[in-house]
Amino acid sequence: MNRWGALALLLAVAGALALRVPQLAVRPLHNDEAINATKLAALWEKGEYHYDPDEYHGPTLYYCSLPFLWLSAAITSDVGLDSLLPAAREGEGGGAHGVTRPTFSDAQLRVVTVAFGVGLILLLLLMADGLGPVATGWAALFLAVSPAMVFYSRYFIHEMLLVFFTLLTLAAGWRYTQSRRAGWAALTGAGVGLMFATKETFVLTLAAMGFALVATRFWNGWRARCLDGASASVPPLNWLPPPRHALLAVVVTGVVWLVLFSSFFTNASGLVDSVKTYLPWLHRAGGASPHIHPWNFYLDRLVWFHPPKSPAWSEFFILLLAVVGGGAAFCNNPALRAQPTFARFLTIYTLALTAIYTLIAYKTPWCLLNFWLGMILLAGIGAAALIRLCRSTFAKLLMVAGLGLGVMHLGTQAWRAAVPQAADPRNPYVYAQTADGCRQLVARIEAVARVAGTGTETVVKVIAPESYWPLPWYLRSFKHVGWWEKMPDDPYAPIILVSAKLDALLDEKSNKAWIMTGYYEIRPGVYFELYVERGLWEKFVATLPREPD
Repeated sequence: MNRWGALALLLAVAGALALRVPQLAVRPLHNDEAINATKLAALWEKGEYHYDPDEYHGPTLYYCSLPFLWLSAAITSDVGLDSLLPAAREGEGGGAHGVTRPTFSDAQLRVVTVAFGVGLILLLLLMADGLGPVATGWAALFLAVSPAMVFYSRYFIHEMLLVFFTLLTLAAGWRYTQSRRAGWAALTGAGVGLMFATKETFVLTLAAMGFALVATRFWNGWRARCLDGASASVPPLNWLPPPRHALLAVVVTGVVWLVLFSSFFTNASGLVDSVKTYLPWLHRAGGASPHIHPWNFYLDRLVWFHPPKSPAWSEFFILLLAVVGGGAAFCNNPALRAQPTFARFLTIYTLALTAIYTLIAYKTPWCLLNFWLGMILLAGIGAAALIRLCRSTFAKLLMVAGLGLGVMHLGTQAWRAAVPQAADPRNPYVYAQTADGCRQLVARIEAVARVAGTGTETVVKVIAPESYWPLPWYLRSFKHVGWWEKMPDDPYAPIILVSAKLDALLDEKSNKAWIMTGYYEIRPGVYFELYVERGLWEKFVATLPREPD
């Protein structure tokens, strides 16, 4: 890689950190993040993790989070900053669902996905000779500033890890085709195993990879016959490994699968469950899910998203350059790309994966990262091709300046998505996001509990027919929290949370012995009423600062 490519890579890493690290806790935890946090807390506090074949995806997110938590705990201990963390205080034990209050915050949870999001850029070094140094530099910049990549790098879910391990597999596979060394074959197998252990949708990526390998092989053979005559022999597919290397890759994949799904040899049923899981997920993919959306769901968010009273959002710049890159992969001008076979493989792979995700009815917005990664790599090739097409130095400078403006525009959107509008439903990447009302509700419950004198011993009842997440995570320090899906015979407790759907009217039914003290939006369209025992509420109100007359 030349000095300009290295400089672009360094700028990309710096930009990626600048967009991903600040104000990591600005957005309340999404339902999925809170559930993942609860499972991580069980692993952190008790050393317990069992793969669930029906929900929650694979184990890598939790095991990969542990080193970051250990490091955070070590740093905190060394510099005496324990008071800055929401650590368990003396006397505070089990919280919601039996989870003790762990020593990590919302921001600390998201550090792991930030690290993998930035790590994507560094993985490009492994394929720099395949993409070309200029294309690698631009792909790094696009990875750094893509609003989708930035937003979901700050999201404590599995998707960013899946994308990272996908790129690791692609990069290691490319290195193997160039070196034919067993170590790269083993790393390719490890990448596949880690994809498997991250999320069930890895099979879609593998299917696209396999299709792209075969299609590229046939394309190259067809082109060779066209150029050299019908009798020309088809060139060998030099990336196919000898049996011993193929076996090595398969064995490494199996070892990773065995270790992670068995929870480091403590849960043998996890191995069977890792296969059984495809029955419920196939059912959901066929339409048995609330997350059913039309074919253009992803493209609407990426190409042009303009809700009322909001600036427009668009990553069309990347898509346009990806089209250029894909065209360059198949054109006859060898100067437009570094390795034509690799560029063609990436093009076919990206088109196939985009088609798969578009056709499947089950859609959640973070899934778009899987095919968007390929688009970004192709966009790097496209940017390099456009620069090469410029013959004069002045034209090249103009092209670089235009591409730079596109990067700046993407970066501006990425910052808006990551911080100012991180929880705004007008953000195309926000999906069933927890509202700020959740934090306000939890703060009020904690304040009332302190005034009660019982603190985290205070009994809290939560009654809701719909999902009440992320409340179990945010109320994890309370020892006595009960959860009901319908109104119990005795709904009363010092503090009661009731879904507005139930029309509880506990203040009227109790003859004002309980007071409805607030109405809080937890998620879009999901509201909770907060009831507090009258005497306790009056005691709390007496502690509030009085407004001057």
